[in-house]
Amino acid sequence: MSIHPNSLENLKKSNGFADHPENINRNGRPRKLTTDILEDLESNGIQGVSAKQVQSIIEVMLNCTKTQLETYAGAKGQPYVINVMAQHLLDSKGSTKVLDSILDRAHGKATQRQEIRVGAAPPQSLDELYEAETDDE
Repeated sequence: MSIHPNSLENLKKSNGFADHPENINRNGRPRKLTTDILEDLESNGIQGVSAKQVQSIIEVMLNCTKTQLETYAGAKGQPYVINVMAQHLLDSKGSTKVLDSILDRAHGKATQRQEIRVGAAPPQSLDELYEAETDDE
């Protein structure tokens, strides 16, 4: 493999830090905002939680009475997510999406059974499909 004649010439040119020391980043690469936030939270004594801890909290809160949930919904000095979760569990007018997502987070989505027939002819109409399902039962 031959060397391009201009490549050696480019190495001899000095447009780098020797001629322009103001381009040197003496503080290093700027840190990301998330790193700063994490360090700030940890210095204030706030720690992360594991997935198992989150699952345990959800499971215990699902077993709370309405009075206990009301206590958690308005309590100060505890993680905000506990307040929010207790408020949503108490909300009788709200949709069940919140409860569904909480249950899915704690126990996983419910398994759905699907049946696949290999070699069977596809149904020609919805009536044939319905008849095939009722014949199996």
